Amino acid sequence: MIEYQSGGLDSPLRDLVNSSRFREALALFLESCEGAAEPSAAARLLAAHAASRIGEFELAVALAAAAQPELVDLGDEDALLDCINLLGAMAFERGDVDEAEVQFRSVLQRAEAAGSLRFIARAANNLAIIAHMRGQRERAWTIYGQALEAYQRINDERGIVDTLHNLAVSQRDAGRSDDTLRAWDRAVDAAERLGAGGPIALTLLGRAEQLIEGGAFEQATADIDRAQLLAWMEGNEPHVLESERLRALLSLRRGQPENAHRHAEVIRARASRSGCAWIAAESAAIAALALKADRRPTEAAAANDLAVASLVALGATGRLEIHARAWRETRA
Repeated sequence: MIEYQSGGLDSPLRDLVNSSRFREALALFLESCEGAAEPSAAARLLAAHAASRIGEFELAVALAAAAQPELVDLGDEDALLDCINLLGAMAFERGDVDEAEVQFRSVLQRAEAAGSLRFIARAANNLAIIAHMRGQRERAWTIYGQALEAYQRINDERGIVDTLHNLAVSQRDAGRSDDTLRAWDRAVDAAERLGAGGPIALTLLGRAEQLIEGGAFEQATADIDRAQLLAWMEGNEPHVLESERLRALLSLRRGQPENAHRHAEVIRARASRSGCAWIAAESAAIAALALKADRRPTEAAAANDLAVASLVALGATGRLEIHARAWRETRA
């Protein structure tokens, strides 16, 4: 058993998290909790980040919530902003979009008061995601532009990659296919320059979905394969689940509805257990479309009710419109 003096855990934890060795970081933190020393708020927050990256959302929330009061007492504004932002991100992943918006607006307010461009950018990017999911695309594009400008001013390459990815998603959902593929290539190139596995996987998965919709199945498969390998290497469960969701979508677009339905149902169940509400809802939508394409009308109607209810619960007006159009266009 390893024991640490107060604050002695922070540095090795930070090194592991910064190296994307999230499972090792979380294991180190949990082992340290068995010792005599109480972990610092910084250690709890680092462990919360590690937990969030591997899909342990409930643990991430518990750790961040435990760190928050001490960060307030310490007056560590940057760490507190990071903590609130993480709590918002976890609320979003688990499907509580209203709570996520409250947290992100709190980050934005505090960051503007403190003049912190880094957290102004993060909060703007996250609020833009919510606007996009609610179908407010023009508003989302404006806020993404503000986030991108702030990230560029502080030369935050990872933030730039995240925002480029989100912009490309919003353009894809708006049907701007020519602009979107260029945007995906730009996002992937930026992630490659950054050289971190998580952003590379994120952008490859986004581009793969665009390629699937455009019928470029072999290119999409190559992107999914590489992204999934990176996700496995980092232990990033949400990215693994997203890779598998896209494989279900690929089967559907290739005219293999039975395989698509079977795969989508497995991923929906796994995502639900992991607390990945968005992936679960999108997988439910694929399952419903697959059943309709497989000429199983009764099952398809029930599955579609579940998919619609899941998207409604998330407030995903934009995704609902896309799914409704796909449902109408799918031949029974």
